[in-house]
Amino acid sequence: MKERVSGALESYLEQIADLQQEHGAVRTSDLAERMGCKRSSVTNALQRLSEKGLINYQSYRPVTLTPDGEKTIAALSRYHRILADFLATILAFPEEFAQQEACRLEHRVSQCTIERMQVYLDFVGSGAKNTASEVNFSQFKKFLKSSTDKPA
Repeated sequence: MKERVSGALESYLEQIADLQQEHGAVRTSDLAERMGCKRSSVTNALQRLSEKGLINYQSYRPVTLTPDGEKTIAALSRYHRILADFLATILAFPEEFAQQEACRLEHRVSQCTIERMQVYLDFVGSGAKNTASEVNFSQFKKFLKSSTDKPA
């Protein structure tokens, strides 16, 4: 992803990708229903996404992703996967919570932070994992179980 768009526009883009996968193309009315907003709000968002070259949009025509839009969706999916993996594997959150939290965070976390998380996940999963780090992780998990803090 070159330059990120706002979280709200990323959400529109994700819904467009989902609807496009389900139906081949996306109607404004379907997107408004899926997003739970007015058609005028959808039209405004579609115009901005079109200006950024992420979708093909013309009034009264179906909407589709451009190649750049597809690249953006792929990057967002990668962000989500890394965040969910980090939350579940490193911070020991339950999988369902990790997935929900990743959905909330994927639009707000910088690419730099995501990349660092991936490097850390690679480090922990590689041969660099030694007995001391395994003991520390085991102790961390025990500490979590004894802690009263639970995910919301």
